[in-house]
Amino acid sequence: MAEVLKKLLSSDIQKNLYPNNEFYKKSKVDAGVQADVTTVQIPQAGAVPTVVENPTSFPLTIAPRVDSEVEYAVDVIATEPIVIQDDNELVLSYSKRQDVLQDHVAVLNTRVADKLAHAWSAVPATNQVRTTGADSPVLLTGATGTRKRFSLPDFINAMRIMDNMDAGNNRIALFSANMYAELITASLSQFVGSDKLSSDLIAQGVVGKLFNTLIFVRSRTCRYTNAATPLKKIYTAANAATDNDSILIFDPSLVRRAEGIVKVYSDLDNPAYLGSIYNAKIRAGGTASRTDFKGIVSIIQAVGA
Repeated sequence: MAEVLKKLLSSDIQKNLYPNNEFYKKSKVDAGVQADVTTVQIPQAGAVPTVVENPTSFPLTIAPRVDSEVEYAVDVIATEPIVIQDDNELVLSYSKRQDVLQDHVAVLNTRVADKLAHAWSAVPATNQVRTTGADSPVLLTGATGTRKRFSLPDFINAMRIMDNMDAGNNRIALFSANMYAELITASLSQFVGSDKLSSDLIAQGVVGKLFNTLIFVRSRTCRYTNAATPLKKIYTAANAATDNDSILIFDPSLVRRAEGIVKVYSDLDNPAYLGSIYNAKIRAGGTASRTDFKGIVSIIQAVGA
């Protein structure tokens, strides 16, 4: 007797996966990004007044304060359109339209996070710390050789630099997944895990604290070259054998972002495609608040011996 086999169609779809992008919400927002905004300008205070004690010569020297500005671009970031044919809507057991729209929004949010992790990462050599731990096989995709592991002295050195900048005590560290694993395996007594954090911090995406610095983890941060003063690699660049992973430490009041509203476009019931077409767009950009990158330190992997 022939068996009649049935197929169960689940009403849930296995969704695409995206990095944790919550870290970039911890920044100063330049609000008011509309469709016609292409650049944001941040005024920069000029030199501080000169202090004199017990002056004996008058009048005192008079000089104007010359201010400057930092500008950063607000880029248009868009997704390529996806068509959903009517047949899909009729025969599928799940809402493909809803899932496609969620993908458009999530992929834009991820690109904004990639963009800001790159924009905020340190440029000056004085704001960069190289790792000094034991040699370990490199874990970055496409990279080869060994890298020195993250260690507590590296973090203390980064805190020293921040303190000397007079940056505030409200600090955030963005670890890549690979470098966070090195932090965990180092078993530092100063590390406070998520099991000891408040529910409010956990809800914000915080996974731990180190010397009162809140830690966020993301699958990727900013890659650097292996130059004498490492250079940031653009987030769309191909992986290279000499790439180095990094940890971004920043004062939320000293990094900026401009972010508009995601706009979804739709062309419903298009006869040429026998279905509906969707894509989305956002305007976004960001920068370090200051030209000297005060309030930002990057801990960058060093190549092993």
